[in-house]
Amino acid sequence: MKNISLILTFFLLSSCANYINKIHNDLDRAQGREQVARKKHDSTFNQFRKSSHPSITTSNSPNMIPSVKRNYVPQNQVQRRYTANDLTDNSSDGSLWAGSGNENYLFTKNKWKRNGDIILINVQSRLKNMITMELKRAFPSMPRKPKKADSAAGAGGATSVVASPESDPVEESDVPDDDKVHDKISSVVIEEISKDHLLVRGQKYLLFRNQKHLIEVQALIGRKDIMDDDSVDSKNFLESSIVVLR
Repeated sequence: MKNISLILTFFLLSSCANYINKIHNDLDRAQGREQVARKKHDSTFNQFRKSSHPSITTSNSPNMIPSVKRNYVPQNQVQRRYTANDLTDNSSDGSLWAGSGNENYLFTKNKWKRNGDIILINVQSRLKNMITMELKRAFPSMPRKPKKADSAAGAGGATSVVASPESDPVEESDVPDDDKVHDKISSVVIEEISKDHLLVRGQKYLLFRNQKHLIEVQALIGRKDIMDDDSVDSKNFLESSIVVLR
């Protein structure tokens, strides 16, 4: 029994040794092939050997398909070529010197206003008269009962005025001028109605019959009417409304 176990052990050891030797031989053989291939690749004569990927020249490849597939556009969809005549600018739109556009220009100031920007309103004669009418409508004067003597004197005075209208002539300087600026009101852009129009709103305290009142002016203006000093004349209002707040 002991001999049988020894024999089995011997066979097992010998078989393991043969298997290990076979593995070593395979590794050495593979390593040798790699070294030969490396030496062949690093050889100075490698440039004279035939490569599996030969260089592309006009002699061996006169016609070659591009690697990227080009998307050719039909001729009717191709954008035409511009000439020098197309660059001639006969209008002021987008010009470096035109100040009526939307964005900044090289030699002009920016007139493009947005919500929250401040615009100064130049109160001219027409707007002044409208404000006065609104104040008179909101705060009418109380009629007084005239006395008999005062009524007689008033009648006589009226008769004298009618009889001699030349006694108090009106000077030309007293005639209101529509372009005269009587006051200024600070307003704020509250809404951009469109690309070319803005809605502004401003408030101001005024003295009327020795009392202080607050008015609010709301107007629709055009961007082109805004001047370089961020002001606009009231005669250029497209629509306006006046409200007496208190």
